[in-house]
Amino acid sequence: MKPIETRITTLYVREDGISVLDIKPNEMFNLKDAEEAIAAAYAIGKGKKFKNLILVGEHTIADIEAVKLSCSEKGSVYKLADAFVINSLPQKLIANFYIRVVKPVTPTRFFTKPEDAEKWLAEIETEVLAYK
Repeated sequence: MKPIETRITTLYVREDGISVLDIKPNEMFNLKDAEEAIAAAYAIGKGKKFKNLILVGEHTIADIEAVKLSCSEKGSVYKLADAFVINSLPQKLIANFYIRVVKPVTPTRFFTKPEDAEKWLAEIETEVLAYK
């Protein structure tokens, strides 16, 4: 299936089955963007759950409503796990808030290097199965 484009994201599934959400730089990821990403995840997988590699563009941050939805059961219906690749201090602050305060319902980690995120996704199979 070809990639799905939204206002600020591109979603596609790699040959290894990992879903990649590539988010443009210098944007505010809001509730509507989160809802569009969930709809795109459904469209690309027809309800299948994926391990997600989320490449957050430089200087892009999410607002609180998008964070809350992303962490919720409703926002996680097509997720097995999320590995975010972030690169700025504001993104790191939001990541800490995301993990410690909002508490995602699926396994979630933040990385600064894509290869570290990919390695974690490859290693979490047993952890993911425990969440089902």
